[in-house]
Amino acid sequence: MVSSVPFDVLNNPQAAIQELFNQHLQSQSSIEFHSVLSNHFREIFNQEERLELIPHLHSTHFARSSSDSSSTSPRLVQFRGMVQDTSASPELYLSQLREGKYGGWGAHESMDEHIDYSNLRECTRYWVVSVPGETEWAGQTRTDTVTASTSKNSNRSADHKFPLSSTAHTGVHTNIYSVQSDPDLKSTDIATFVGLFEAERDTLHVLFHLHENMAHKPYRMYPLTMADTHESTSLEKGNRALQRELVKWIADESLAGDMDAAEWVLLSIISRVQSRHPPIIPASLTLARFPPPPAKVVPTASTSATPDMHRLATSTSTPALYHVLSLLLPILAHVPLSLPLLNDEVFFPESKPRPRSEGADEDPEDELYSGLLQLAPSTVCLITDSSVTEGQINDRGVRNLRALQEVIRNQTLEYVFPYSVFRFETDIGCIVCTEGKRSALVETHTTIPLRPTDSLSTSELQQRLYKSPDELNLPPIEKLEAWRKLIGVPVGGIGVSDAAAELIQEEFVQERQTEAQRSKSSVERKTQTTMTPDDLIHRMLMTKLLALSTHEPEVSIDIWKRMKDLESRRLARMA
Repeated sequence: MVSSVPFDVLNNPQAAIQELFNQHLQSQSSIEFHSVLSNHFREIFNQEERLELIPHLHSTHFARSSSDSSSTSPRLVQFRGMVQDTSASPELYLSQLREGKYGGWGAHESMDEHIDYSNLRECTRYWVVSVPGETEWAGQTRTDTVTASTSKNSNRSADHKFPLSSTAHTGVHTNIYSVQSDPDLKSTDIATFVGLFEAERDTLHVLFHLHENMAHKPYRMYPLTMADTHESTSLEKGNRALQRELVKWIADESLAGDMDAAEWVLLSIISRVQSRHPPIIPASLTLARFPPPPAKVVPTASTSATPDMHRLATSTSTPALYHVLSLLLPILAHVPLSLPLLNDEVFFPESKPRPRSEGADEDPEDELYSGLLQLAPSTVCLITDSSVTEGQINDRGVRNLRALQEVIRNQTLEYVFPYSVFRFETDIGCIVCTEGKRSALVETHTTIPLRPTDSLSTSELQQRLYKSPDELNLPPIEKLEAWRKLIGVPVGGIGVSDAAAELIQEEFVQERQTEAQRSKSSVERKTQTTMTPDDLIHRMLMTKLLALSTHEPEVSIDIWKRMKDLESRRLARMA
């Protein structure tokens, strides 16, 4: 028998809160009502199918309902978003109103001299935005039958609080009344907030929230398990075949058939922060020798009587690699570096006075302005520098580049406040596309020059690297979903077999001994290279990622040799 409780709550959430409040008063419990309320609603919607009954805040269905003038009461909604600003001052509210009504969660009453100050409580206020860079398929998977809205947030003055300011998004104030048992929310945390949305104040009064590691994530149905011993061999072979198909598709559709470059891209996008001490952070990648977008001929804006005059202009095309990755990754951001972007925009969050409202007498409070790199964990950034031309980088541009390099090198980002600077942890994968041998602006862990499989002219190569989304050869949706599962594996827990560990140690010792012999010849010492301890650590990281890319539980001798071959071919290109 299906319980009617969730439907009753959806139809009239205020009545459900009032009924629970009355029961709480009668019980004379010493537990604060906000804790009772949070636990109560969490238990009602603790199942996935029940949670999905709640409409999403950013759905067009809800937007139409909210615009109905006859519907003024707060409505029960859910909103999956990223915490952008936690610096807002707490808000006072009356926990009990006149005539035994509950207070908070959108229920208001004017405060006069007769209020009972013992009923005053505080709620925490956050500014929460749509997950920056969330790809279309990930949003559709999450909302199922509800169509996501593409309209911008109605509050245009809040665009400065979204990292990707030119992207459609939603932003709301969230009032959290209960101090839950899970850790406090931090900036860039992703959570699903369930509560009553008050449209007039753009405020979501939260009943309970679920951190990302607790909330349902339908686009990460991992891993492809190998629990049964008799099935492990066939699954392992199947995963390897699936991985090879994925690498080939990435290569053919976005890298001019370069299989090695595609495999390095795959290893980079599945890399995540594994440890802070010692630092084991995402393996950033530079795709060198990556041509700029093709130039296109556009009419000259002139009053001349020669209408056939034309000029060359650089196309603003996005690399096909971005379109390919957007079909595989749930969160992806494109950062097209240019002098205007570096000199005029801000890559790091900064606390500044909020825009002054018309007719306001008092000075506005400070709030946290977002920066381009204030992105959620597990975001992958595709960075291109083909739009950087000759010119001067000002002080802001230098600080922006320093912030980007700090994210790549240490996975930290500065948050600037009036009298202090704090570093917050990040978990952002970075792939850089550059025309030269190396990027002149940022340094990554690994560089591989692009090498097309076919002999192509410059224009032909540019056409293949800058395909539009409509030009991609898409696999069946079942294949795409299998690839998404393959690369959605959690990082960590990959061991090393005893045989592989022994071989790795022997090879490292042998190379060190060989280097000692080479050192007798100063000429050979300058021309020969050997593996340093840092190189070994990095290669071990990449080897574990290679094992992870096929869902294998440990590094075997075969995987170690495959990684050595892949690295040798990369170094040969760099020579």
